[in-house]
Amino acid sequence: MALDLESGAPLWRHGPSLRPCALLAGSVVALRISPSPTLVVVVLDAATGADRWTSEPVDLPPWARCTLDDTRGFTLRTQTDEDAVMIHWVARTWYGGGAAPSERVLKESTREAHGALRVDPAGPSVEVLPTAEPPESADADVPPVAQAARPPQPAADVLDQSQVGDIRVELALHPDSGAIVLRAVNPPTAAVKWEVELDHATTRRAPRLPP
Repeated sequence: MALDLESGAPLWRHGPSLRPCALLAGSVVALRISPSPTLVVVVLDAATGADRWTSEPVDLPPWARCTLDDTRGFTLRTQTDEDAVMIHWVARTWYGGGAAPSERVLKESTREAHGALRVDPAGPSVEVLPTAEPPESADADVPPVAQAARPPQPAADVLDQSQVGDIRVELALHPDSGAIVLRAVNPPTAAVKWEVELDHATTRRAPRLPP
């Protein structure tokens, strides 16, 4: 979804199951899983949210478990230049059993693959670079793009935050109502400029099952 930074008013919304990766040349470059381990690049008009074009499916290794959110087993990092977006992906598997595995089982269950997609938003053009080296990261479990822009440790109800111009945009959870909100905050005063509810959950916990 796109919001007006001054008022928080929604400008447009797009359907679910997309991961926005980059904003370039008036286009939003996003990914769709269709289904795992297949990725599809979707390019939207940044002004209206309308679909501009969709790429052909890009198949990753058959054992990869692609996810829209970064996990230990699948991460994405985006880089942009003047006319293209580079989407780096890394997929991993590991032994998840309880007993100590044999050397053969450990070797067969531990896998890693990486590659990249070079996207020209004016396209349609997606170049698959299967041997591209992933960008270096100090922490393999944290997406490099999140490391580079990692803000100071937020308050307990703030799930994520980033600086946009002279305001701080926060994704936050209301502990009492369970609502997930996006809000704009004035950094010097911590005053909330506007707030938009994205989802409404519940803080009620499921009852404990009997033994």
